[in-house]
Amino acid sequence: MSVESITHEWKATIGLGGAVAIVVGSMLGIGIFLNPPLVAGHVPNAGWFLGVWVIGGAMALLGALSYGELGSMFPQAGGDYVFLKEAYGRPLAFLFGWAALSATFSGSIATTAVGLGQYYVAPFVGDWFLEPFFTLGPLRASPLTVAAVGLIALFTAINILGISFSTVVQSLVSFTPFVVLVIAALWSLVMYRDGADLTASAGAAAQVTAGDAGHGAVGGIGLGQLGLAMLPVFFAYTGWNSAAYIGSEIKDARRTLPLALIFGIGLIVMLYLLLNSLFVRGTSVGALAQVGNVGVLAAHSGFGDWGVLIFTLLTGVAIIGTLNSTILIGPRIYYSMARDGLLFKTVGTLDGRRGTPRHGLLIQAAWASVLVHLGGFETILNYTTLMIIVLSALTVGGVMILRRRRPDAPRGFRVPLYPLVPALYVAMSVFLIVILSLESRRQILAAGLMLALGLCGYAVFARLERRRSRQAA
Repeated sequence: MSVESITHEWKATIGLGGAVAIVVGSMLGIGIFLNPPLVAGHVPNAGWFLGVWVIGGAMALLGALSYGELGSMFPQAGGDYVFLKEAYGRPLAFLFGWAALSATFSGSIATTAVGLGQYYVAPFVGDWFLEPFFTLGPLRASPLTVAAVGLIALFTAINILGISFSTVVQSLVSFTPFVVLVIAALWSLVMYRDGADLTASAGAAAQVTAGDAGHGAVGGIGLGQLGLAMLPVFFAYTGWNSAAYIGSEIKDARRTLPLALIFGIGLIVMLYLLLNSLFVRGTSVGALAQVGNVGVLAAHSGFGDWGVLIFTLLTGVAIIGTLNSTILIGPRIYYSMARDGLLFKTVGTLDGRRGTPRHGLLIQAAWASVLVHLGGFETILNYTTLMIIVLSALTVGGVMILRRRRPDAPRGFRVPLYPLVPALYVAMSVFLIVILSLESRRQILAAGLMLALGLCGYAVFARLERRRSRQAA
């Protein structure tokens, strides 16, 4: 590649609408339709069911306010990586970036692509779509995996073409399902007859068992059950910080980035509360806990068979939005790592004509495609969950560290009610970490293993960077 074809300058082309679309698209996925029954299994009544979703939304908002200040201080590509580096130093920042490339972002891309094929293609073409035609140890190739890799390649190509084109696509696939779901939820809530049973309409859980009735009659909830109920809610809200990763490409980022985070989360919290109010109306949490995809049941109850078809298409589009935003965000992290000498040098360059991180996009796509065929990426994601919560809590805690270390640094946005807002987010994260650790001791072992491997990787790249610096001197 010629020197003229490489650049290191990002182009600020994303406005407030595009940034909000990325936040909405990152959060709005299948989780809001699969996770409510999981939440219902741990709460005693509808009040607590909705309350847990409010708590989750409040936690995301607390985090967004904190990230808003960090993003206004460092409006750069990389998000958490940049914030952790400034607050704690390069080793901890590298751990975040390494986890993103090796598991969390690439694994999420693989999971989403496979899910699209499995739930939105296979039912229409038959079981042959899922049957492997090649197997070698853990490797399994099938029409499903080929289709998933094709989706990854398609949206990687869209993001290579340019951030402006990708943002237009993101806006279409984010706001379209969002608007239709809001209208449908409002319509269903208004038109629902009192006493109508959502679950009974699909023939599921028509009779609440005596155990369920007793469960629903309890007015309080233990801390352990509250924590278990909050975990799937936390996952449903994941992605609220996505705009922070593209700070270098947002117009007037010091002002726009915090607004995008707050507006995007506000829209999603509103939608989630509307949908969950619909899900729980006319039924018990005990019955709701027994269903699978509650969105399909709600669509059938309110609009019949054609409603199910439209709902399926909408959720498919929403998941495409999640896939595109995840592919878009990840290479911004790897770019910042490479610029610091902590990843391959070419990953820290941009395409001179399009201004996109082409090498980072291609490396991410290649590894995600490998994970698609390995089939073990869901386990990898589950084992990195603890690390994700820990690192996000440390990032928010960085607000307090930087307030002390750099009190006079320019801030386009300051966290309101400081230090209460970041302290509450950290406290809630610690609560979830304790619950998650008690629920699965393997989480602790897996996080420790990832920590050790990440530190080894940091030692290798740091040594290579020192060697390059000596040679340059």
